[in-house]
Order: sequence, then C-alpha cells, then structure tokens
Amino acid sequence: MRTVRLSQTISPFGVGAIVDVMGESLMGVDISQWPYERTVRVESKRLEERLGVQELRSPPSVPAKPSTNSPGILYQRFPRWLFCQDCRRMHHYRTQQETGQPPQCGQCRGKLVPMRFIAVCATKGHARDIPWDKWAHSAPESEAQRRCHDHVLNFDTAVRGNEGLSGLVVRCLTCGASRDLGDLPSRKALHRIGVTCTGGQPWQHNTPPCDDPLEVLQRGATNVTLADTTTALDIPEPSGAARDIAAEVHQHRNFEDVQSAPHGPRAAVLIELIAEDLGIDESQVRQALDGDPNEVLRESRRGLLSDEWDAFLEATGSTDGPVGTPDFVISATPFTRPDLDTSPVTAQLSEYIDAVVLAHRLREIRVLHGFRRYTGDADLVDVNLGRRGRGRWLPAVESFGEGVFLSLDQELLNEWEQQEEVQARVAVLESRRRRSIMGSRLFEATPRAVLLHTLAHLLMRRLAFSCGYSSASLRERVYAETTPRAEAGLLVYTASGDAEGTLGGLVREGEAPRLARTLVAAIEGAAWCSSDPLCRESRGQGMNSLNRAACHGCSLVAETSCERSNVLLDRVLVVGDDNTPGFFQKILEAIRAETISRSRRLTDD
Repeated sequence: MRTVRLSQTISPFGVGAIVDVMGESLMGVDISQWPYERTVRVESKRLEERLGVQELRSPPSVPAKPSTNSPGILYQRFPRWLFCQDCRRMHHYRTQQETGQPPQCGQCRGKLVPMRFIAVCATKGHARDIPWDKWAHSAPESEAQRRCHDHVLNFDTAVRGNEGLSGLVVRCLTCGASRDLGDLPSRKALHRIGVTCTGGQPWQHNTPPCDDPLEVLQRGATNVTLADTTTALDIPEPSGAARDIAAEVHQHRNFEDVQSAPHGPRAAVLIELIAEDLGIDESQVRQALDGDPNEVLRESRRGLLSDEWDAFLEATGSTDGPVGTPDFVISATPFTRPDLDTSPVTAQLSEYIDAVVLAHRLREIRVLHGFRRYTGDADLVDVNLGRRGRGRWLPAVESFGEGVFLSLDQELLNEWEQQEEVQARVAVLESRRRRSIMGSRLFEATPRAVLLHTLAHLLMRRLAFSCGYSSASLRERVYAETTPRAEAGLLVYTASGDAEGTLGGLVREGEAPRLARTLVAAIEGAAWCSSDPLCRESRGQGMNSLNRAACHGCSLVAETSCERSNVLLDRVLVVGDDNTPGFFQKILEAIRAETISRSRRLTDD
C-alpha cells in the first residue's frame, strides 16, 4: 500500500504517469483495472453530457494510515530494471517477485532503486523498459560476448571517471561486455541495436508490435506523460442545453472498432448500432467519424466555458444577494465605492470594468481523458485500454473553493483590439502557436485572449500576497471567445479537496475597494520586470517562443495555476510600449501622474 493525494490520481500521477514514492517508481494503470465497485460516483449531469459519457467516477478516499483492506487503485512498478545502491548489481524485477514491500538485493540485501531511463514511442504513446542486457552486449569485442546468454549485469562508473552519462557503464559480469550511457539519449539509439516498440503500456501483455520509433527519456521528465484533462465548474443546469453529438459518438464503446476499420465489413453494422443507441441518424455518426478527436474535445471545453460565462452574468442582474445552488453560490458586487476610495485612478479604472462577481462557494470537477507521451501532438492514449463491458465512464475528482470573477467593458475592448499594432503583435504569437507541437492543445491567440490570460496571471501574483492562500493554490479560468457571442472575463479561484479552499480570504479581496487597489497594483507592477529591458523587448520566450514580454520575474505562475501551460502571455498588451498600445495604458499613465503629484505634495509639506 502506497498513498497519493486523491486529486493527484487525475494529474500529475494519473493513468500512465510515473510517481516516485520513497525511492520506488510506480506507474498508474488504466481504469479497466480499477475496482469499479469501490469507486465513487461524481455527479455532474452537464459535464457528462458535454463529454458524451455515462458517468464520472473517483477513486475512493482512504484513511491516512491505510491497511490491506483499504480500497485503492492499482499502480505497477516501472521501470522493472533496478540496481542495488550497495553492490551495484542490476535486477529485472518481475511481477511474481512482488511482496508488497520495497525490493531488496538478493546478493547483499541492499535497497534496490529504479534505473533512470525508459523508452517511449514518440508517436503512439507506448512505453517500455530499456533492455539493459541488450544494451550492454550491443558493442561486443569477442565471440564469447556475442554468444553470452547468462547475463549478470552491474551498473557502475567508468574506470576513467568520465563526466556525464559517458561515465556510467552497464557491464556484464559473465562475459565482460559493457557499454556506457553516453549515446543512450541520442535519436534512434535503441533502433540501431534492434530494440523495437512493444505496442503497449508496461501493464499490458500480448499487444501487437508497433513499427514507430522509440525515444529514450528520463523517467522523471515532464513529457513522459502529458495528461489530457477537462476542468469544469458545477453551475446550475442551463436551460435547453444542446447535445454534443460528436462527443457522444467518440465516447461510444463501439467507436474505436469503427475508427480502426471505417470501410471494413463490420463498419456499417457498428455505425447502425451507434446511431440506434444514441438516437441519432447514421449520417451524424459518419460525420463524427471523419472529425478530429482533438477538435471534438476543444468544442466540448468551449461549451463548458460558455455555460459558466452565462451563469456568472446572471448574478449581475440580481439584487437579492447570493444566488445559485448549494455548490455554486455567487453574488454581484460593485468594483469601487466612492465613500471608501476617492482616488481618481480607481474611478477611471472602473470605466474599464463591466462587472465583478464574488463566488462564495465553487465546486470544481477535473476529468482525465487520457495522455500523450513525448510530444503534445502525439496520439492520445485512451484512459481505458480494456474491453468496455459497461457504459463509458471517465475518472474524475471534485474539489471545493471560492473565487472572484471579473469582466471587462466590451466596447472599450473592441475598440482596443481592432488597432493594427495590437493585431500585428498578437499575430506573431498565433503563427507560432500554429507551428508549435503543442498548438492543438492551446486556445487561439487573439488580442482579448492573450490580454485576459496575462491579466489573470498578474492578478494571481498580486492576490497571493493578501488573500491568505499560497500562489500555487490559486487557479484561473479565462473567458475570451468571440463567436458566436463575445466573452471578456476571467475567474481567479482556489479549489482544494479539503476546507482550505473555502476560507473566505479570496472573496474578501474581491470586495470594494480592495479589488480596485489590487488591480491598480497589478497594472503598476506589470510596467517593469527585474529582467527588463530584455523581457519587455523580447521577441520570444518560453516553450516554442510562445510568450513575448513575460517571464518568471513578472508574469509566470505555478504550473498548477495556469490552464494554458504558462504560454501565450504578453504584458505589453496590458500596459503598452512605444509601438503597441496597452489596454490599460491610460490607467498606467494616470497612476504615474498621481504618484508624481503625491510626491510633490509631500515635498512641499
């Protein structure tokens, strides 16, 4: 029995991901091997309909000190090649040898630790152990080394004491064959010695072989597992919610069989069966079959955000106090209060803000669809790799929290984003997004989207000083769609599996005049960075140069806080520069003018 937090079973330690527990390396198996009867139903009708699944289920929570009778989910040891920290003997640990305890060396009883490297399929997301016995014998120097079969391996340092990977050697004690790890990370290193992809995941058996190339990664690398998740808030059910036919078809238990052979002899029968089960026409099934699965997920997520936008706007028209449901309690609040704040800057800033909504209680649900390996454009590995005997379901976790919703004035925003200088600057980011290996997972870079995303980061960094939550506890949701209707808002919120998410500190910071002062401080802080002028004048930063004026000194936040991987950020769009007007540039000028005026008054006094 090992323990991880319940929320971590979705990400970062969900299906297909590696988790290090006290020196042991384990990988989560797919949900077909989860104890379904012991999982817990997560109720969210809106999310189930949008994703086209029958239900969402969460692993069971267990006591702080679990026993062998406590319910849990299965993780498998990976990699299975281990070495002893004392005698350096290597062992290939098999499932039959598992005792439930950390493995020990059979020679000296020392602790066995996992090898650092694994092999992944760069296209289809498969993973396997590196066959170290084959690697050690891949450069034989004698006939005896070529014919060696009784492999006894040691993982040691080179005699010459070379630095880096070339100083690490896998050596066969039987025949003396050895090879260092210097060439291991190079492209197609395993292909050159005849190692091929097994065509499956480490916990799968008898899978058909795969012809795609293998690449070597460190088991702790971030691109070993790139989780594909959807996050949604539990809001009141929208009236007349439209069905997402494409999502329902893609999640049907027979869809994969049709997709693998769309013109095969069984395709027509399966298409008819899917149409009958879902109550739709066969033409709709064929249309969904021709669609891009990634685009289906993106459309589902857009629909979820649009529903949330409508739910927050409904609160702005209510004067009866908090409205909503027990898990979605919101209320509108003024942005400024002249009786508490007489600053001309905040009065001018109020013209840019359309509405402020306090979320006293939120329920967030995160769902895992699958994962990718190596690159963001690799094939999606489904979260369920077994036979689907029951209706389609997905793993999910729920958490509770609070937040502050802020929307911008649409008229001022439309006027700003139509300027040629703004569009030209954002067009650079959009062209890079399209060429990026992770571009399909990101939102379209439009002026309002980049502006709101950057503003959310600036607010989170500033709120972390005063709201009582750590910076890693804050999260964002950006509402920036332009079609079929215009959205221009952001939500800064916190969500936790315990009471920490509802302490009230974030809602308190959303009340007037605190929010106005925080926003003024965020705008003023965005005008400079400790890395300026390099940061402000940068032509590209971050992964694939998907950021402009944004770095760790001014705009980046914790990876758990950003829903867009800390890319597509540019604080110049917020405060402006000599070439590009910022949306809040006039506010920044007013802040500076007020500061100068205050300094002069103090000097005169």
